Amino acid sequence: MSYTLLRGLFVIRYPDLPRQGPEPDGDTVKFRPDSPALVEGLPRPSGMPPDINARGISVRLEAIDALETHFGGTHQELVGANAARERLLALLGFTGVTFFEDHPNKVEAADQDSLRGYVLSNGIDANGRLIGFVFPGDPVEPDGADVFLEEARVDASPNATLMTEGLAYPAFYATLPVALRIHLAGKSRAARAAKAGLWRNSTADPNGKATVADLNALRQLVMWPKLFRRLVPYFAAGATDFTGFDAWLRADKVHRDDPLFLLDRGEFGNLHDVISAGGSSIQLTVWPEEFIISPDPAPPGVSTSP
Repeated sequence: MSYTLLRGLFVIRYPDLPRQGPEPDGDTVKFRPDSPALVEGLPRPSGMPPDINARGISVRLEAIDALETHFGGTHQELVGANAARERLLALLGFTGVTFFEDHPNKVEAADQDSLRGYVLSNGIDANGRLIGFVFPGDPVEPDGADVFLEEARVDASPNATLMTEGLAYPAFYATLPVALRIHLAGKSRAARAAKAGLWRNSTADPNGKATVADLNALRQLVMWPKLFRRLVPYFAAGATDFTGFDAWLRADKVHRDDPLFLLDRGEFGNLHDVISAGGSSIQLTVWPEEFIISPDPAPPGVSTSP
């Protein structure tokens, strides 16, 4: 599968509005493309147009899922979440980055507010974000070039580095080419075997259940971020245990019970098929590189074409 090359600037701070600036984390960063029209021309698997303005568009790094520094008014275990954020910013070339004490996700100061870089993207996600592999500096190819992405180039991306160092979980969507998925799955397994990064403390996975009494307990844990993002609204709605979690998931097949392709079974399923929950314990029963997540479907009548 070919990717569109987008030249531009990675932006982590607005010098005129620092307290209203971007909120980079371990798998998301702001990008101001040199040619916004190229972004408008990307495929939209979920029918959502790009959420782009004069300051740019958020890039969601393909294939990885870092611990949440902020989500739904809460966060995941911050040591691991902040480690992924710091590493991503360093890999893109940013130095001297500090955050406001009272706004810990906003950049207060940095040696550079923006830096040249590029994105290899094949589409826009359901939140209007650019999905892609990110790279620092300027490439040899011209802006808008079609690039056949090979393993060696993927390995040079911060996406792959974060996975190799165990700073992010895998999250493989159907838009990721098969060869790249297989290649990156190997990196994830190697990081887990070495207990690198977050794998030292990972829980709620095939190696063991997690006990979660409430949101406060949840934010202390290291778990697959997509599972965390399902648990936050579940507890926020008043749940006190997992008795009704399976039914709650199944009630919304778009925003909760994501459609999956289960590689070990060779069949289609949903998120509930890889989760075991009951009482106060919950567990992902299959490693996240062992299934493929389908993007949110486009609403009826909405085109997926640019």
